[in-house]
Amino acid sequence: MYPVMNSASKVNGIAFGVLLAGMFVYSLPPVFSFARNQTDAWNLFVDGKLLRKFEQVYEKRFFLREPSVQLWANAQYRLFDEGTKGVVLGKDGWLYTNQEYRVPNNLEANLDGQLKQIAEIEQRLKAHNKRLILLPLPMKVDVYAAHTERAVDPRAISLYDRFVERLQAQNIAVTPLRSAFLANLAGPGLFLKSDTHWSPEGARLSAYELARQRPELLGDERYLSHKVADKTVKGDLMNYIQFNHAQLAPQFGPSQIAVYETLKAEQSADALFADEQQSLVLVGTSYSKIDDWNFTGFLKEALNRDLLSVAVEARGPFEAMSQFLASDDLNNPQIDTVVWEFPLRTLLAHRLGSLSRPGQTQHF
Repeated sequence: MYPVMNSASKVNGIAFGVLLAGMFVYSLPPVFSFARNQTDAWNLFVDGKLLRKFEQVYEKRFFLREPSVQLWANAQYRLFDEGTKGVVLGKDGWLYTNQEYRVPNNLEANLDGQLKQIAEIEQRLKAHNKRLILLPLPMKVDVYAAHTERAVDPRAISLYDRFVERLQAQNIAVTPLRSAFLANLAGPGLFLKSDTHWSPEGARLSAYELARQRPELLGDERYLSHKVADKTVKGDLMNYIQFNHAQLAPQFGPSQIAVYETLKAEQSADALFADEQQSLVLVGTSYSKIDDWNFTGFLKEALNRDLLSVAVEARGPFEAMSQFLASDDLNNPQIDTVVWEFPLRTLLAHRLGSLSRPGQTQHF
């Protein structure tokens, strides 16, 4: 007995055929648009990248994509109290990067390897008559552990002090910040709730702590930081909140910050156009690069001196240092001190011998 198609099956078959035809017609404009805009299509095809590139373009234009993503994210939040991979939800509207929760199995080997890299960099700078001062930034999940929902691996909490001790054992100059952050929890927030980075208050505290511990860096030029505006910062961690947070979890949202500008207190017309030689360089990550934090400005104010900055956004501290070592500044005899701003979570997230690829999202 052969199966006989009933009326319901026919309707389903027709509906499915119509759906396929509709999707085919809908896909034609993106295909033609994509074909017109490709200047290197053959090489991309040979490398196997052309199809993936078209998929990315098509996904962005697909009208059901956003509703589908939000529907799944809503279900994930309701069932498991989770955001999209990359963020860990905390209490009271606090968000944390999953980089600070992911302790690698080879933590000791990773720590040893990075310490070896740092020691090699320190020796290379010393060979060019430059002193290295490491400025390790504490992790947000460590400083604001009281707002976490998920327990943090004890190895991550103890990592800061271990790192400082190992640097000191290798006679590498280091300026610890963790104790100062923990001692100022009652004041303004030192990290943003919705962002991986510090707040302007955290940047200011770090600058003045460096000046307190390293008085030999102080100069005799006076700089002042002035508040010039208020700003709403979405926060990079909000990119991982794809559920309808306004409806399901209104505690998660953008952060408010004060925007600062740092200027020299007194500056003559001659000094304004003079080509001043700087002896201090700040090498850093997004914590130094992003103007909203004003870290470079607060350093000038705290140290009473001007400085150069080599900061790279979203690529990590080793990439920033690599760029400095490849620049003409390495051979500049005027530069005698390099302050290296170094987020501690680099020890968890960075893998030896790897640099983040262009376009790859990082939080450094």
